[in-house]
Amino acid sequence: MKVEYINPFIEASLEVINQTTNFKPTIGRIFAKNNSYSGDGVVILIGLTGKISGNVVLSLSKKLALTISSAMMFGMPVNELDEMSKSAIAELANMILGHTANIFFQNHMNIDITPPTVLTGENIQLTPTKSVTVCIPLNFDGGESLQIDVSYQES
Repeated sequence: MKVEYINPFIEASLEVINQTTNFKPTIGRIFAKNNSYSGDGVVILIGLTGKISGNVVLSLSKKLALTISSAMMFGMPVNELDEMSKSAIAELANMILGHTANIFFQNHMNIDITPPTVLTGENIQLTPTKSVTVCIPLNFDGGESLQIDVSYQES
């Protein structure tokens, strides 16, 4: 786990979430894991290519997804995960990873990202390739969290 590869994800996440929602999450304990990802609620998957390659998985509860979607839509009530709210969450992930790619570029490292894929449901399981996964929890008021799992290897 190289700090210069993880810090851009943290910086971009905090900045984009604050700019788009006015929320100020705090960073939880960052840790590495070697096992599959499993979760419930909403999962956004984005691929990475370039200096590092792999995947980024953003996961959050349905409740937090609805709260973030509402904030991104200027407080419009959002009561279900419909196409509009899923689109808002996908766009948030896309903005976070786009800003991350820009930070890498400013540090003379090129990465590209794939379009986001949004998965919803219970017991969602993803198995990363043979790479270490770094987990970055972002804690929100009310006890909710958005977890960013970065699975990468140097290209």
